Amino acid sequence: MGGLLPPAERRSSALLALYVALSMLLLMIGDRLPQPTLRGVGATLFAPLDRVVLVTDRVAAAWRENRELHTRLTRLELENARLRGVGSENDRLRDRLHLPRYQSLSLTPVEVLALTGEPIPAAATLSAGRDLGIEVGDAVVTSAGLVGRTSEVYGSSSRVVLLTDPNSAVACEVESTGVLGLAKFTTTPRPALLFTSVPFSDTVAVGQRVISSGLSRRYPRGIPVGTVRAVGRDPSGLVQRIELEPAARLSRLRHVFVVPGPERDEGRP
Repeated sequence: MGGLLPPAERRSSALLALYVALSMLLLMIGDRLPQPTLRGVGATLFAPLDRVVLVTDRVAAAWRENRELHTRLTRLELENARLRGVGSENDRLRDRLHLPRYQSLSLTPVEVLALTGEPIPAAATLSAGRDLGIEVGDAVVTSAGLVGRTSEVYGSSSRVVLLTDPNSAVACEVESTGVLGLAKFTTTPRPALLFTSVPFSDTVAVGQRVISSGLSRRYPRGIPVGTVRAVGRDPSGLVQRIELEPAARLSRLRHVFVVPGPERDEGRP
């Protein structure tokens, strides 16, 4: 029968028979083989291949990340160029209207030593005070947005009232539409940061960003406060109930920046 098969099929049959024989041999003497030694030999033989595969994966991941970073950088450069043009146009218009120009914020980096309040922090202690020029009423921010304002200042430390303090309120506006209101924290019926005093005649949509308006003279204008999370009807039925997702993660503060209040900021040279 073997002589009747083509040469290729005879070779395949021979290889199959060899594999079967090796499998049977391994089944019979497998327990007697020095498995730790075999594993060591296998690890030594395949280690170069593992390193090649690992390096290949890392190179591919780095290439993808580099491509994504280049894309983001290009977008940011284009957006930055557009904003510079808009800023120049805005400055010209404010000059014609005899309005003061917006000034960049002066930031003092400090560390958060402690958070006070349960279950939601309502105050924080900072690692700097009068020794770094901090004064009562200065705004406190992170790279994400507004945290609160200083209420007590000592020699080398200070206390901050956070947005989650029910006695704190921030004059705000919807960034895209200019709708005005107050950001105020409430604990009833459940803890939430609300954008209050907004009548039904004003349209506010989920996802819109809310920033400080500067109308209260306590906070500089344009600091992100939160994003609209839900819009409904206030229990009084007179105004809207608008919930905000705070821009800054107030329960995980480690480092913040202190910004001079509007009155102090205007007095800078």
